[in-house]
Amino acid sequence: LMNHKLWISALLAALTATTSVGQTITETFEGGIPANWTVQDNFPIPGSPAFSAVPWTTNDVEGLLNYTGGTGLAATASSDNHPGQYDISLITPTFSITSGADGDVVRYTINYDRVDAFEAFDTNLSLNGGPWIVMTHDTSSLGPAYGTGPPKIMRGIDMGFFGAVPGDLARVEFRYYSTFLLPMVRNEYVEIDNVQIPTPIPEPTSAVLVLIAMAALARRRR
Repeated sequence: LMNHKLWISALLAALTATTSVGQTITETFEGGIPANWTVQDNFPIPGSPAFSAVPWTTNDVEGLLNYTGGTGLAATASSDNHPGQYDISLITPTFSITSGADGDVVRYTINYDRVDAFEAFDTNLSLNGGPWIVMTHDTSSLGPAYGTGPPKIMRGIDMGFFGAVPGDLARVEFRYYSTFLLPMVRNEYVEIDNVQIPTPIPEPTSAVLVLIAMAALARRRR
């Protein structure tokens, strides 16, 4: 048997083999909402229905064009197509904050049509499994309503400004919600596209899980 030091070395190599530290990815939603992203329904809450009326999906499913200035598909939540109370989040996979270029910046394009004082779109940050930190709170429309022309709204949010430091494990939440209590509220929509984040940390593979078990066994035998 290899000694425990070799097991640990192999474990670290397996964990880092598929991670591109300091690099970023851009999610374009051309294949729909990715499997490693999370759609979270924030109902029920006191005084709310059991489920949010509005889903996070893509613009083609909702019969809409991509109004963000991007091409193809965009992640979309449409209150206009799904009347009723809603509080729905789209959450990125976990990624590590790095000190490289753009390692602490999340970027995206957005088109948001807001019609009343009760609705909002937030971009939030969670660090190391902690509570959500509000980075932007949008209560005004962004970009042309149901329009593909200018202006194209492009965002870059410095997560370091909100406490992120290299080595932190982070997730970003895109939350679309209304605080209006009447059951058949009907607003408009939000679309986001070209979401750029640091490269997500891959889910452990079966090989990595085996190495973890072997490393633990070798440690117990010391």
